[in-house]
Amino acid sequence: MKKSFIISIGFGTWKNQLWFMGDNENSAFEKAKKSLPDFSADCTNSHDFFSRVCSHFESHGFLRIQK
Repeated sequence: MKKSFIISIGFGTWKNQLWFMGDNENSAFEKAKKSLPDFSADCTNSHDFFSRVCSHFESHGFLRIQK
């Protein structure tokens, strides 16, 4: 069974919530959150930051869903 997960992210003054769908295991999502690198130092804008965060969660088996 799949479950939705939400994370709030921010880059400078830009803020957003991302929704992901993944296996019904909260520990896998928490592990992905804890291993999220600090992309802010390497990003030049919020779009780059957003893309890197999405790619990180997708590499851990979570699909981004539009809400």
